[in-house]
Amino acid sequence: MPVSDDAAPATEGRPKAAPPWTGRGRAVTVTVLVVASAVVVFLDKVLLGLVATPMSDELHLDAADFGTLASASYALFGVTCLAAGFTAQRVSPRLLLMVCGLLWAVGQLPAVFAVTGGMLYGSRLLVGAAEGPASPLAVTSLYSWYPNERRGVPTAWYTSGAAIAKIALAPVLTLVIVTFGWRAGFVTVSVLALVWSLGWLAAGRIGPYGAPSRPAPAPAGAQGPDRPASVPWRTALVNRTFLGCLIAQLTQSALAAVIFTWLPSYFHHALGYSELTAGSLLGLPSVGGIVALFTAGFTADRLVRRGVGSRRARGVLGGSVLACAGLVLTLLPWIQHPIVSIGILMLGYGGSVSLNTFTNPVLAEIVPPHQRSAILGVLNGLGVSAGAVSPIVSGMLLDASDTPQRGYTLTFFCFGALVAFGGLCFALMVDPERDGRHARSLPSL
Repeated sequence: MPVSDDAAPATEGRPKAAPPWTGRGRAVTVTVLVVASAVVVFLDKVLLGLVATPMSDELHLDAADFGTLASASYALFGVTCLAAGFTAQRVSPRLLLMVCGLLWAVGQLPAVFAVTGGMLYGSRLLVGAAEGPASPLAVTSLYSWYPNERRGVPTAWYTSGAAIAKIALAPVLTLVIVTFGWRAGFVTVSVLALVWSLGWLAAGRIGPYGAPSRPAPAPAGAQGPDRPASVPWRTALVNRTFLGCLIAQLTQSALAAVIFTWLPSYFHHALGYSELTAGSLLGLPSVGGIVALFTAGFTADRLVRRGVGSRRARGVLGGSVLACAGLVLTLLPWIQHPIVSIGILMLGYGGSVSLNTFTNPVLAEIVPPHQRSAILGVLNGLGVSAGAVSPIVSGMLLDASDTPQRGYTLTFFCFGALVAFGGLCFALMVDPERDGRHARSLPSL
């Protein structure tokens, strides 16, 4: 259930008078829109790979040019993620997310009319900068409609947006590109982003578990929900819970970048599938991810509602899931059968994807509502940095191996072990109740 009158956590007081748009229907509408934002963002990420060959042929781009173009999407990702996260303490996350959506739409247009690689680079730079803040702003808006003990499943829905895009919509986008040309792909994503922005403008709202972007000043010495206390940022960011989340996020981001970069090649060169079949199999790990996301989210929420502390319900459970997922991947060097190898990838990578259903809710516990977007922005901005390095490291491992099979399995073994280490750190370090109490005991900003 979304909003529950009897389930608001002590650290998140309900407003004295609930706004007229509160209720289950509005919560579901906002959830659908937030998930749709993830679908649009991931479709844009998939788009560049789908148009790689025809676009490179027409504009005479070599592999180095295309690699530079692909990296442009991440050039400003972390910077804008951090900047928008902190800006959302004073400007409504709803408004900022709508601006991001409009930039997703406008940013595709230079690519539609591109006659040089420079125009494409500018397009990817703008779109990537606008996509950076999407996750913290979307999650902040989503959590404003759900109490602490009911945030796992909504997080699973949001995170599954990428899988929905890959499984359901990427084939449709491929058909559009094949039928009408590569520029039509950018037009399609632009139109979808514009439609989403209009939908968000019409129905997107901040719910009763959120906070006003500019809290009304209260009389000196007054306390209450109209003047939420701010946790000092040094305390919010330098504690075992945040550091445990960051370590886990770094390891999972490193694995995800390796999967996105090398999985089709692994299916083709190591497992022996044709290129067409390898492309068709690309969505299978995402199926495992969807199952893991909803299982983890439902289980964690149920434990919290039953009175189990967040340290065990989210910290220990989340760390255990991540560690087991990593250990499963380390089995690949000893697996010879292609079907079993794919099953291992579905379990290992799919299990690791569930991390967001644990990290986002625990960080939301240690700061008040108006600081959520900022702390989630810091986590995302720093967490994606590993994804810029891991494809390079994995490429070195592949080049140093005598056979493709050995190179790919060694790569998955190493990054699986890294993910297992991240899960161990998460399980041992994360305790939002402890760190939240400590943060609230200090003088506010």
